[in-house]
Amino acid sequence: MPGHLLSRRYFLGAACAAPLAFRGARAIATTATRVVALDLLPTELLLTLGVTPLAIANAPLYRRLVAEPALPDAVPDLGPLTEPNAEFLQVLRPDAILLAAWQSGSVERLSRIAPLVPLQTIAGTVPATAHAAALLREVGALTARTTEAEHWIARMEREMGQAREALGSRDTRPLYVCRFAANGRNVALFGGNGLVGDVIRQLGLRNAWKGRVNASGVVSVGIEQLAADPEARIIHFDRGAETVRAMENLSRSALWRALPAVRAGRLTTMPVVYPSGGVSTAIRFARQLAEALTQEVSNG
Repeated sequence: MPGHLLSRRYFLGAACAAPLAFRGARAIATTATRVVALDLLPTELLLTLGVTPLAIANAPLYRRLVAEPALPDAVPDLGPLTEPNAEFLQVLRPDAILLAAWQSGSVERLSRIAPLVPLQTIAGTVPATAHAAALLREVGALTARTTEAEHWIARMEREMGQAREALGSRDTRPLYVCRFAANGRNVALFGGNGLVGDVIRQLGLRNAWKGRVNASGVVSVGIEQLAADPEARIIHFDRGAETVRAMENLSRSALWRALPAVRAGRLTTMPVVYPSGGVSTAIRFARQLAEALTQEVSNG
């Protein structure tokens, strides 16, 4: 990895040390107060800590897919995730540029403006909620918000515990947690060690999807896959106009109407959460899931 890119391991040891110098970039201050975010997850992490970014990439996408914590209207939009406005960044002169590790190659040129801080957004073999907590600690150390980071991590643990308690010993069915494509033929299913899949596990629930998922914990399949477990409940995320089109197309599908969960009325709509989000997203999804199931489990 180039010397001006800050790895997770190095960052943990160096975040509280003397000011750092990076090849091809200005020295980063021990505390970065003027921070830019180039990906949705770093943006969420900053806002969770109470840090308003100087600017972010693709603000409309954040507001549509993540939404909470809310992005202030005054935060400028830098443009696409992989092609942020370099000229505007030069004017802003940030202390640091937070990005997802997958973006490093495409935005490496920005290291001439400020140090790049890539975050590994994929949990790998670490439970996704624990990985989200580690990322929040990293950003908290960078921005001198360690107290806030620990507060939110403790809140996540507390609210996950409350959600588990609310569900208690209820005989809940296995769950397909998904997002319908507008065409009404395909569905994105969540599982594995993605954030959605891990929260389901942490709440003691059963994921009906047993198949493969990608590194982010999602896979796109045909809607016929929702028949594999005839006892399952389907929980789907509402993405506004896309979901309206999807449900219109599904309503005309004989295959959809024949699905066991649909015939039995075991279909729950839930406000969208960002499936690759952080601690704030995990809290919101756990709360939504527990509320939805405690309200509907007696009917299904």
